[in-house]
Amino acid sequence: MTGTQLAPSPSAYELQAIREIHEWSRPDHSWFGVFKRHLNDAYNFTADQVRRIPGVDWTIENVISGLIRLINEITHDWLPSQSILDKYRAAGHSIRDVHDIRTLDLQEIDTAVAGLSARYRNLAAAEGAVAGIAGAAGIPTDVVALVAMNLRAAGEFAIHYGFDISSDVERLYALSLLDHAARPSTKAKDIAMSPIIKITNRLARMQALEVIEQIAVSKAVTRIARSIGLNLTRAKLAQLAPVTGAVIGGGYNAYYTSKVCDTAYYSFRRRFLVNKYGEHVVDRRT
Repeated sequence: MTGTQLAPSPSAYELQAIREIHEWSRPDHSWFGVFKRHLNDAYNFTADQVRRIPGVDWTIENVISGLIRLINEITHDWLPSQSILDKYRAAGHSIRDVHDIRTLDLQEIDTAVAGLSARYRNLAAAEGAVAGIAGAAGIPTDVVALVAMNLRAAGEFAIHYGFDISSDVERLYALSLLDHAARPSTKAKDIAMSPIIKITNRLARMQALEVIEQIAVSKAVTRIARSIGLNLTRAKLAQLAPVTGAVIGGGYNAYYTSKVCDTAYYSFRRRFLVNKYGEHVVDRRT
């Protein structure tokens, strides 16, 4: 299964999914969206003040970012790829490898991932509650554990939708999803997601990685790991402040994990449909 042969037309369920993807990509003008923007401004200001303490930036740059790069390699190697394939086979689908999943109707895959977001959100909430007891000293450990958990979540979404997470570029893509979710801005998702969509389009056309491309991927991983480390540490520092901490509290891990899972869910649905029908079908307003 190379992914180069396009299916004729989307099912009714897939057409509805395309509409949902378009709706998700629009700016959030609800009261909660406005609240989140004000909250982001508050914790950015607080965290920036705390980051002036000597040693904070060094820890982010040399400890947290380095550990994120390391767990990006380790976490994906421990994903339950075979059990996910077995789940599709048990449902009656003839699946030989992960790429065969792309021949299914999207409804079959959405059914298979039901409950995945809630499971990781609950795990993140529990981990955050325990880590919060340690205060500032527990931030590096908390951030690394949170990233590892969400890399695993993004990897599971990738496999469920038929993408091989053992590939370097797919691991970069998963890390990019975490970076997007870690960014405090809640402006138009269609604008914020454009770098991820560009990576998606490149992956769809890419047959193999040359040496120079592997170097580029390595540099991208380093850059993104630092961005994730910086933004998550800022959020964790803001939790220690009396004002923002009272609002964010121990629920930040669950909030961040929800963002990662939502981003992964809609992004991999879009990639699945683009692979199956082409960008011209998915990007067309229905």
